[in-house]
Amino acid sequence: MDYLTIALLLFSLGIITLLAEVLLPTGGILIVASLLFFALGVGIILARGTVTEAVVAMGAVAVGLPAVGYVAVAAYRRMSIGGELDSTAGDPLEVAGLAELESLKNRTGKTVSPMRPSGTVEFDGKRIDAMAEGVMIDAGVWVRCVAVKGSTVLVRQMEPPADISDISSDGSNASEKREPTANIILDVSPVLPASPASAPKSPADDFDLDIGLDK
Repeated sequence: MDYLTIALLLFSLGIITLLAEVLLPTGGILIVASLLFFALGVGIILARGTVTEAVVAMGAVAVGLPAVGYVAVAAYRRMSIGGELDSTAGDPLEVAGLAELESLKNRTGKTVSPMRPSGTVEFDGKRIDAMAEGVMIDAGVWVRCVAVKGSTVLVRQMEPPADISDISSDGSNASEKREPTANIILDVSPVLPASPASAPKSPADDFDLDIGLDK
């Protein structure tokens, strides 16, 4: 086996190890091995070949090595982006969770834990991880959802309502939607049966005449 064949084999091993580093990252170990293979190939040509062969070999390494590296890095980036798109496209659970968070806009809730600035807020009996807008909020404080950015719910402190029952879940005044109802009072007292009519009195019943017949 002549020196040119050995040099070509070393160059081939250098290209293979460089591509292997892109596909199977090893922290730069295969890159160092690839550079060693290229250096050995050029060294063999310099030691055994002519000046022309040495110049051609060094020129090929100087041009081919960056080209192979660029192609390998571009292919790796394309594979990474494609994997991210496949992992995030159309996950039904994630889409449903984001839609549920979007429905919290302008709703009122109450902090369950202190917001420093993140914490837990209860909306309609459901606890949601949220973040306070600008300031820290203590627990047990009324807040309103002002925005939803991705999976982050932003809340702002609000004044406590005068009548909690009059505040609906969407922050509107429920008393404004009520219609006045008439108060109906029913008489449920028992009905007594009518007493029978008494017989008319005779005039003799009004007098008790004592005529003293026994005397």
